[in-house]
Amino acid sequence: MNEWNDIAVISPVRDIDISTVASLRSQIDALVESGVRRILVNCQDVTYIDSSGIACLLSRSRELARLGGMLSLVNTSPGVTRSIQIARLLDALHVTAAVRPPVPVLKPGELPLWSKSVSVREGVENLGYYRHRIADMISALPMSQNDRFDTALAVGEALSNAYDHGGNGAGCTMMVMAYPDRVVIEVRDCGCGYEIAPDEEPRESVERGRGIRLMRMLVDSVEVRRRRDTTGTLVRLIKLLNETGAPDRAA
Repeated sequence: MNEWNDIAVISPVRDIDISTVASLRSQIDALVESGVRRILVNCQDVTYIDSSGIACLLSRSRELARLGGMLSLVNTSPGVTRSIQIARLLDALHVTAAVRPPVPVLKPGELPLWSKSVSVREGVENLGYYRHRIADMISALPMSQNDRFDTALAVGEALSNAYDHGGNGAGCTMMVMAYPDRVVIEVRDCGCGYEIAPDEEPRESVERGRGIRLMRMLVDSVEVRRRRDTTGTLVRLIKLLNETGAPDRAA
């Protein structure tokens, strides 16, 4: 961290997510308490910011603005810039879900082109690894760069909830299934279990409640329900593929 009188530059060395947000929050709060009113967050080494990180940054930005100061993010990658833009839209307009056409139902008995099961390691510090792993696993599918980023970020939100509510990831699994027109990703945890209807608004506080809303904006279908086979939660995410296989489409 560099500091000049009432200006400070913070340079996170990892993604800003549930595994790092407590440290970042404490760092910002300590600077504000010491009189710093201009904080720059250098995101040169940040590839993802999840809903917990975004909520922290938004709440601290508002607090600094109330005190006559400012918090800014600099050196953000295109993906991080995109997630911030989505989050500000979500926060300002209270969007619960993007308007999307219904996802077509798969034919009975249709099998995926390929599927991969992943046993998730315990420890929230592994969250960033799985975001990048998902992005790699779907890299050959006909998806734009934005769609791959959005899918990985949505999966990160599902895993973040699994770590937060499911015993720090103990027993958590992830299944990735690729079909001709979609990729389906299921995250299962062994927590107490949670369920929310597709049209139900999740409860929100200053720094919580954005995860499901964000997932709904990033992918084409989000199902969150209690597991039928055991205790825990199943999150099923569906992202439709580009029909033409074009490398990019408008966001």
